[in-house]
Amino acid sequence: MIRACLIVFFAIASSQAQTTAPATLEQMEAIYQRELSMRHIPLISQYLISLQKAAASATDKAPYLAEIARVQELLKRGGVIDLAAARAPQAAGTPMPMPEAPPPPKEAKQAVIALSPALSKGSVSVEPTAKIGEMEWRVEFMAAGAYDVHVEYACPVLSAPLKLVVDLAGQQIETELPVEKVTKDAETFRVLRLGRVTLPGDLRGRDLRITAGDKSSSSLILRHLFITPAKPAS
Repeated sequence: MIRACLIVFFAIASSQAQTTAPATLEQMEAIYQRELSMRHIPLISQYLISLQKAAASATDKAPYLAEIARVQELLKRGGVIDLAAARAPQAAGTPMPMPEAPPPPKEAKQAVIALSPALSKGSVSVEPTAKIGEMEWRVEFMAAGAYDVHVEYACPVLSAPLKLVVDLAGQQIETELPVEKVTKDAETFRVLRLGRVTLPGDLRGRDLRITAGDKSSSSLILRHLFITPAKPAS
C-alpha cells in the first residue's frame, strides 16, 4: 500500500514539474530580455542622438537618415540585439534581414530629429509608445533655421479638443488635437503637424517639452515627435 502511494506521489510530482517547467523557462527568458533591453537602450539611444546631431550638419543626409531609421526600428523592438543572428549573415556576406514593419510616415524620412518615449529624460521604459501628459527630451544640436514639429500619436477617446504645447529654446507652439482626429484604436497612429519654430542661431544642449492637456493627462499615446525642415510657403 505504501509503495503504491509513493508511486502515485512521484507520478503527480513529475507531472507538475513538466507542467511548470515551460512557464519557468518563459519567465527566465522574459527576465533575460528585460535585462538586455535595460543595458542596450541607453547605448543605442546615445548612438541615435549622435546620428541625429551628425545628420543636422551633414551635406548628404541620406546615409544618416537610413541609419537613424534602422536604429529607431531596433528601439521599437525593445533594443535587444540578437548577436548570433547578426553575426551569421555578416559571416556569409549577406545583409541581416529586418523584421517586417509598417512603413514609416513621410515625416520620419524627412526628420532631422526623431524623438521617442525611450529617449525622453529620465526614461527607463523599453516600450515604443507612452501615454503622456508631459514629456521632455534633451536636444544636443539643431542648426539655425526654421523647423516644423510633428507628433505621431494614437488617441482613441477624446470628448473635447486636447491642447498641445511644445516648448523649445524659449519658443512655444500651442495648438489643439481636434475631436475629429481621434484614431480608431490605441494601435492606429496618425501624424499631426503642431507648428513651426525658427532658430536664429544654432541650438546646443537645450530641452524640448511637449504637454498634452496637463501633466496628469493620459489621452495621448505618443510614438514619435518629428522635427523636419520647414517647407517653403506655397
